[in-house]
Amino acid sequence: MLAQLLLLASIAVPVSQDEGVVETTYPGGAVQERFEVDDEGRKEGKYERFREDGTVEVTASYEKDRLHGRFAEFGESGELVLEALYGSGERNGYWRTFEGGVRTLNATYKNDLLHGRWESSTADEAHVVRAKYVRGVLDGKFEEERPVEKWKRSATYRKGLLEGKAKISIANKTVSTRKWSKGLLVELDGREPYPMQLDALRAELAEARVVAEAHPADPLSEDREYALMRLKTYRALCRLAWREMSLVPEWNDLCDAASEVCEANGELDHTPDQPDGFDDDRFQEGYEGASHSNLANGGLARSVDMYMDDSDPSNIDRVGHRRWCLNPSMRKTGFGASGKWAAMWSMDGSGPGARGRSAVLYPPAGFVPVDLFGPRHAWSIQLLTGKSPASDDDIQVEIVTLDEHYQPSSAPLELDYCAKGGGTYGGGPCVIFRPVGLVVRPGARYGAKVSFDGGKSIAFDYLVEFVAVPKNEGQR
Repeated sequence: MLAQLLLLASIAVPVSQDEGVVETTYPGGAVQERFEVDDEGRKEGKYERFREDGTVEVTASYEKDRLHGRFAEFGESGELVLEALYGSGERNGYWRTFEGGVRTLNATYKNDLLHGRWESSTADEAHVVRAKYVRGVLDGKFEEERPVEKWKRSATYRKGLLEGKAKISIANKTVSTRKWSKGLLVELDGREPYPMQLDALRAELAEARVVAEAHPADPLSEDREYALMRLKTYRALCRLAWREMSLVPEWNDLCDAASEVCEANGELDHTPDQPDGFDDDRFQEGYEGASHSNLANGGLARSVDMYMDDSDPSNIDRVGHRRWCLNPSMRKTGFGASGKWAAMWSMDGSGPGARGRSAVLYPPAGFVPVDLFGPRHAWSIQLLTGKSPASDDDIQVEIVTLDEHYQPSSAPLELDYCAKGGGTYGGGPCVIFRPVGLVVRPGARYGAKVSFDGGKSIAFDYLVEFVAVPKNEGQR
């Protein structure tokens, strides 16, 4: 605290001592400190610290070289800015701060730890906090108010962690309810904000981000395994089956052939023409691979990230590559490449399927690592069951920035795309929308509400919070 730092900053220039009183001075000769000492030269009794202009900065008392008793700090105009009690060098008793004669903090310490009631306020009382500490940690009822706005937040802490029911009210009307368990938000306005808590998500993603060892006989093996890792990671994020995902060597070869055909033609085409002089058998393999695969031009290693983006003008109307990557029924795949041209075998249905899920969201509800989503990525809701909107006009989407209290802090973000996606890639129809001005950084938090009937009812109401999740060692 400031009080302790001030006393440690003393610089003794010339020193005078007379009958148990010591004075230190500034280089110009003005008294800097004056304090009493005992026979052993330890501070004992009254202590004063002065500014160079002679005004009092600190008054205190010592016992055996340790602060003991009342401590006070004063502003340049002589006003009290801090008042506290010490005992044997530790804070014991009240701790008060002042601004312009108004008390801004009233707290209590015991054995140098906050213990008891805490009341803080800005000088204009625009922000007020009331709490209770036990042995240095918050424990008990907590209230935060902004009286001018008639805004109030109430909660309860147990051993330093939020616990139990909490609410926010405006003008005595509850506008938000939430429930905490050991510091984790488990319910927000009647919904589960985080389907997977951050520690659990980090652990699962760390498992998914492991790149298998390359096969020396296959020159593309390292990139194939890296692409598979990225696919597993996205599926783990979206809470889809991923642990049994594997590469099929025959499909790898067909994807290699598809990439070779695309490279020879100089274009991505799921139903390509045979390039001049291209081997007939290899072309048939390439055609089969291309007609069953996602295709990309940008390198095999980063191809899955390109498929999951899928928000360029030629793909945003369906995000088909993404939907194949997030197909709940996928268990096996293949990856191939020729130069920068790449292919991913997409049409596998040997996996477990949806298992009761109604939709696949990207970004999903809850925590989303910043390396798995971009500010210009389209949002998508891939519908697996239930009704889809009859037309684009029936789709209404509201995405708002949320503050530290999970409350809207701005008007809804503008959308530059909002429509029903074409086709049934990866199972079921899809709704696609993209907000303008989205910020993807750790701590950025958004609330999304989606209606399929023109706003009469809410089909999806969820929270997305961007976080940093460390990459595994050796990951690109």
